[in-house]
Amino acid sequence: MTKLISYLDNMVISDSTSPIEYKRAGYRQRYLTMNGEEIANTGIDCETCLFLVQASGAKMKNPISISSKLNDGLAELCHDLVADLSCIIPDGQYVVALLRVYPSLKRQVDGSEYYRVGQRQFDIWKKVEEYLVPIQPSESLDPSVIQEYIKLVEKGTIPTALCISFLDMKYPLDGLSFDELWLHTHYLLDGHHKMFAAAKAKKPITMLSFLSIDESFANKEQIEKLMQLLM
Repeated sequence: MTKLISYLDNMVISDSTSPIEYKRAGYRQRYLTMNGEEIANTGIDCETCLFLVQASGAKMKNPISISSKLNDGLAELCHDLVADLSCIIPDGQYVVALLRVYPSLKRQVDGSEYYRVGQRQFDIWKKVEEYLVPIQPSESLDPSVIQEYIKLVEKGTIPTALCISFLDMKYPLDGLSFDELWLHTHYLLDGHHKMFAAAKAKKPITMLSFLSIDESFANKEQIEKLMQLLM
């Protein structure tokens, strides 16, 4: 189950140099794009395809230092680090959250993968389901790097992955068919080896999540409620 460690409410990014952008197309369809190319379908009424994000062109300060901090793991939100990472996040309003999860890797019949990271019922007809979608398939990961992370997490290190996240509402068709579903989905930008290693070792990992207020199919009050539920 996801555990919220800390968060920053209503962070605004307005000068991003990220090659990643959002794109809306049709009813409740939303994509992540890079340089005009669709890299992930993040809409809530279709399957998600997996692509390798090759993020280039973003002007990041101190990338080696940032990578080291994420590998060592964050115990709390660092405003300077969040500001440095914002260059690879599209412009917009965000809730930035540091979350602890125990990922469980699932593979579907078609070969696509996702991680289950939490579920909770908070009302008789309402529940939150949380998923993490890797953009890089596990078959492409380096086994030696995975083993190094397994050694780290088994020694107690809790590394941090980076995600863009959304909260999307799915309402009952007739009030009887299924509960009102709050779908909290994270798209993994950095940390594929860490996440796979944590899942294999059944150890926790933290996620630095940029939850989009503008692009979520939810209102701000529902996003605030989600933060309360995750505490």
